[in-house]
Amino acid sequence: MIGRLNGVLLSVEENLALIEVGGVGYEVRLPPNLREQLPPLGEPLTLHIRTLFHEDEGILLYGFLEPAQRKLFDLLITVSGVGPRLALNLMGAGEPDALARAIARKDTRYLKSLPGVGAKLAERLALELSDKVAQFAFERQVERLAAATRARAIDLDALTEGLVQLGYTRRDAQAALNAVLDEQPDADEQTLMRLALARLAPRR
Repeated sequence: MIGRLNGVLLSVEENLALIEVGGVGYEVRLPPNLREQLPPLGEPLTLHIRTLFHEDEGILLYGFLEPAQRKLFDLLITVSGVGPRLALNLMGAGEPDALARAIARKDTRYLKSLPGVGAKLAERLALELSDKVAQFAFERQVERLAAATRARAIDLDALTEGLVQLGYTRRDAQAALNAVLDEQPDADEQTLMRLALARLAPRR
């Protein structure tokens, strides 16, 4: 079972991305809003994968930028009436954290506003997942605090200044570093600089 892909983004069509890993192209289905967060074509990309089997289509890969997003997807598809496609659409209708908070609070009004969710399904989501998603939300907060602690240990100002001296704007430099930190919160300073440069290179 494939759990993670670390390769190069070759193409994106709607919510289907093609990732090349070791000369092999993998088609990965993504939440609709994830497309805006992807790097430019030809750039490195790491996706956390959930592998599922479909009777007609065979093995299908679903990709997420963070393990927490994949965990939320796994929780959603345990609910009767929520298949992988609907789960992706629910996660892509807004921020995944907002969806998790709504389920944890049993906010059926918000849930009914999402595409493909009627009153009965909203009730099932709230009833079956509220406790599990509350735990998910807590773990997510712990992850964020840990990432913030690691980020403070890294001299981001010095890395930003280094990118500015190479000719990039401060805004672009900070955006690139933040994007890399979101994808790889455990990266050291050398890795951060290398991946940030890879993101910024097409802009020159």
